[in-house]
Amino acid sequence: MAITKLTLTPPVARQLIALAALAALAGLTACTSVTVAPPAGVAVPAAFSSVPAPASAASAANGDAASATDLARWWLVLNDPTLNQLMATGLQANADIRIAVDRVKEARALLTQAESALYPTVVAGAGVGKSNPNQSLPQLALPGGIPLPLPSAMPMTSLSTAGFAAAWEVDIFGARRSDAEAAAQAALGYQERQHGAQMLLVSDIASNYFEARSVERRSAVLARSIATAQRLQRYAQGRFDAGQATRADIDRARSLVEELESQRQPLDMLLGVRLRRLAVLTGQVPQALSALPPQKVLLRMPAELPPVLPSEVLERRPDVRGSANLVRAQAAKLGSAKAELFPKFTIGFLAQSGHIDISGLPKSSGSGSAWGLGVTLPVFEAGRIRANIAAQDARLDAAAAQYEQAVLSALEDVENAYSAVRALDSRATLLAQSTRSAQDGAAHAGSLFEAGRGVLQTVLEAQLKALKSEDALIQTQTAQAVTTVQLYKAIGGGWTPGQP
Repeated sequence: MAITKLTLTPPVARQLIALAALAALAGLTACTSVTVAPPAGVAVPAAFSSVPAPASAASAANGDAASATDLARWWLVLNDPTLNQLMATGLQANADIRIAVDRVKEARALLTQAESALYPTVVAGAGVGKSNPNQSLPQLALPGGIPLPLPSAMPMTSLSTAGFAAAWEVDIFGARRSDAEAAAQAALGYQERQHGAQMLLVSDIASNYFEARSVERRSAVLARSIATAQRLQRYAQGRFDAGQATRADIDRARSLVEELESQRQPLDMLLGVRLRRLAVLTGQVPQALSALPPQKVLLRMPAELPPVLPSEVLERRPDVRGSANLVRAQAAKLGSAKAELFPKFTIGFLAQSGHIDISGLPKSSGSGSAWGLGVTLPVFEAGRIRANIAAQDARLDAAAAQYEQAVLSALEDVENAYSAVRALDSRATLLAQSTRSAQDGAAHAGSLFEAGRGVLQTVLEAQLKALKSEDALIQTQTAQAVTTVQLYKAIGGGWTPGQP
């Protein structure tokens, strides 16, 4: 069997080094143990290139509990009652979460079933019986017609028995313990899938909620833009009627109104899509959520991003943790497959007592017991056992590669999310400045018009420019919020460690 030789820097290495011990079950199981080292070629960096590191080890240690709490329920810092309610409802009612919980229950039941094979099986039994005294017996004869001296009817008979039997396969070479370990790691893997489902649900609810709020804000800006464009159209028509404008001025103003009007329906459609998605994510029919409650305070994402280390991300990501469980489970399955090459020893015991009472005869009773040892050894099985070992070995290699890929993907996700958030932060800052400048320009144009030093067209065009800039800012802020959600998901936020 080819054993994969892999390396990984701490602390993930410390977690994965235990894979060998988990497969090498105690005692005589050493001859069927499987050694699994961490993935090769993954040198986990000490810090992310685009992420601020924690201020100090002491402050990081003091803030571990708070950081874990913040990551587990990161949306609470936004102080949005509607979002909090959607999250609470979704975590309770979402079908994917319920499916994941049931899968964990199933895996734990299978673990109990696998562990039961480590112990003896004891069964007890009892029985009573009684014959019918009126039943006639057939009259039989010997050769030559000589009748047998049998009674004409069955005598009344009663009997009772009681006893128990026990059997135990002594797990000398660790096959049963390997099976139990594989089931235990599978149960832990399903639990990580549950955590992953929670993390994904939280991310989906937050993203769709931010998108829905964004559409509401953009619709309000669009309504103001349409009203301003209509004023500009009326102004152009008035100037045309007065002989101060051309038909081209009217066409240009009408085209602007029509262009803005064409944006209304797509926004309404997008809002409906987000609301229906939120309804389904929270376990409701799509039509259940027709509108969101009014937003009293404009949503603001946290100014400071959570500083994390790569090692912390790998410890929090359910997909990475689940992949490690899969490696451990496959190591145990390989150990179980190798144990099939060795003898199996069984111990059996039987004890029973009873009595029988036949009318006309003395009562009789008795008891007895027996025990025995058995051994079976595969002599010829046409390569079945070694083929299974080869298959389990290949599955172990695949599981190790899957774990390595999970580690690489997790590191990539965080780097990409952090860099995207940084880029959008910069863009949002510049767009906010641009929007303020456009609004100041519109206000200045209005002041000039009121002072008789400007024309209404200049004012309206400046207002439209400011509204267009505001719409671009809203879209960037939404992308910023959604990307921040992806960042929290990338660093493993949205589930509570130690949660069943």
